[in-house]
Amino acid sequence: MRMLDHWHPVLKSGELRKAPAEVKLAGESIAVFRTASGQLGAVANACPHRRLKLSVGTVVGERVQCRYHGWQFDACGNGESPGTPKLTTCTTAYDVREEHGLIWLKSRGSVATFPDITVPGWFHISTLRHVVPAPLELTVDNFNEIEHSATVHDTFGYDLERLHEVNVRFEATDDSVRVVNVGPTKRIHPFFALLINIRRNDLFHDDWTTRFSPVYSVFDHWWTSPDLKRESMVRWRLHVFFVPMDDRTTQVVSVTYANSRYPGPNGALRLMKWKMREQIDREIQADIDMLHHMADYDRSLEGLKLSRFDKVMGLTRERIARIYRGEVDPVAQATGSTGRQLLPPM
Repeated sequence: MRMLDHWHPVLKSGELRKAPAEVKLAGESIAVFRTASGQLGAVANACPHRRLKLSVGTVVGERVQCRYHGWQFDACGNGESPGTPKLTTCTTAYDVREEHGLIWLKSRGSVATFPDITVPGWFHISTLRHVVPAPLELTVDNFNEIEHSATVHDTFGYDLERLHEVNVRFEATDDSVRVVNVGPTKRIHPFFALLINIRRNDLFHDDWTTRFSPVYSVFDHWWTSPDLKRESMVRWRLHVFFVPMDDRTTQVVSVTYANSRYPGPNGALRLMKWKMREQIDREIQADIDMLHHMADYDRSLEGLKLSRFDKVMGLTRERIARIYRGEVDPVAQATGSTGRQLLPPM
């Protein structure tokens, strides 16, 4: 499969109104529009006539109209000229759908499983979009390792002085990578700790699974007492989609849910939603800030001095190349290896 053959979240539903919108996906510029009847369309963002961006045009009925000469295109990419009615043309169209408060795109006609991010019984906290100034692989590397949480993050992470105590376990199948981390929590804001019942010396649990069609990770975060008999009052689940805009820029789309053991509707999460949303945004911004300051954006792992936390990088890189980018590993092809592994704790 090619990169565009997978379903990607590109916009929040509320961001697409009467006017078309431009999105960048895997180096392609795409015009997304909502027709008068509420249907969605997505076409290449260049009018075949004189290459003006269709995203600066208008929606007329069930078509997007080019601002330059008035040519119109439907959701299937079929176009016509008002000035020369017998002259018809077509442009590239994309499959588009609206689910979970997001607008998703993929290449037209490709066969791809749509990611299910429903979490029955959990409360929706936020849906956020962030633009990261780094290639896909480096962005995934950053989000999918926990060692930096000791110095970069405010809440979700481990104590720097006790980072050596964190237990790391890796589980890899042909199409997924799971990482389970358990260790002493870092000190967090006293009010937040009191609110969700986190005490000094508690254990922070960071359990995530990454899949590769499209590339996204599902993170579960919670705290327990060292003997595992007491658990924090709230758990978080974050679905983080890594959407390459081009070779140098990645969009991160996060959908966060929480589950609370407090009494009342939604476990009183509605009252805390704004603060939790703010915290998730701050943590993602902290990751982005680190990627702003990389010495270079070379995707190669060669020459890096990797730690015990970094085994996940090689596992995810292989699956991104094979499953997401559709690149064939000649060694794996020759040996018949599927990449299925079960790795012991480190």
